[in-house]
Amino acid sequence: MGQHQYVIIAVSGTIQDGFELRKNIDYVDENTKDDNGSSIIIKAIFIGWAMVRGVKMYLDVKDEVTSREYDVNVPHRVNPALVLTGDAKDANRYAVYAVDERACLEALLGEPRMLTMTPDSVRIDLNDPLTSPEVAAITRTMMKEEEDSCNTNNNIYQTGQCTVLAVVACYKLKSFIPAPPYVIRNDGTRVTSFQQSLSLFAGLNDTTTTSDSSDGPSNDVPGTVRWNEAVASALEKERVRIATGGKKDDNSDPPGALSPKVNDDSMLLYGSSRNCFRLSRRIAASKFKGIAQRAGLSI
Repeated sequence: MGQHQYVIIAVSGTIQDGFELRKNIDYVDENTKDDNGSSIIIKAIFIGWAMVRGVKMYLDVKDEVTSREYDVNVPHRVNPALVLTGDAKDANRYAVYAVDERACLEALLGEPRMLTMTPDSVRIDLNDPLTSPEVAAITRTMMKEEEDSCNTNNNIYQTGQCTVLAVVACYKLKSFIPAPPYVIRNDGTRVTSFQQSLSLFAGLNDTTTTSDSSDGPSNDVPGTVRWNEAVASALEKERVRIATGGKKDDNSDPPGALSPKVNDDSMLLYGSSRNCFRLSRRIAASKFKGIAQRAGLSI
């Protein structure tokens, strides 16, 4: 039996570390057993964080009438929806994992409504201070090795960006409400990240920082009674507001098909190009381990 294949994927939501659906990006190999007769589990490997511009996080406030995913027994569960806006000041900090390709397919089939995975729509800003050094290192190692294999003295790729397989939204529903940014930079860039933004939304913290050196308000731990009750309460308030036609001053576009702004930044925000490295690819487990070692990573 051949070795398994990894894909590198950027995610935001309850399949991140610390949340209840994290196991959904591990692959359970029912056909391969360990010495105790249990199925082998190929765990997703957390590489680090990635700053992506041109995406705005919304929270999808589901209800039991319109959504088959609403579960009255888990009232705190909510998924983000990353909408492509064409605005470089909208940004999200994604969690980046190496995931067995079979788990990736299963996760895609189980994605919440209006979400999909796209191989090269968004670009990681490798130079941004909110992008982990590990993500930049493994990407640049792969870039360099691919350039070397082309037998050319010219640098093919720009080293400041790469595209990545990522979870994004393909439609904006009425139930989407903007997630609060946990960092607002002096230049106006609004940065979201799921745990920190959800904590702000639930009122567990009320501090937005201007500092990239801080991971933001996330002292409360997902899954605790306090966290679950606060998130559930905030979601219920939004559910009532939406059902009664209440307005929310979020300066957002109305529900509907997504139409990102087209501007001079668009070509720098989205899509691969001849000189923008594409991180979306299958990588054999042994090859991935070697790349990680050469990049100086102990994963």
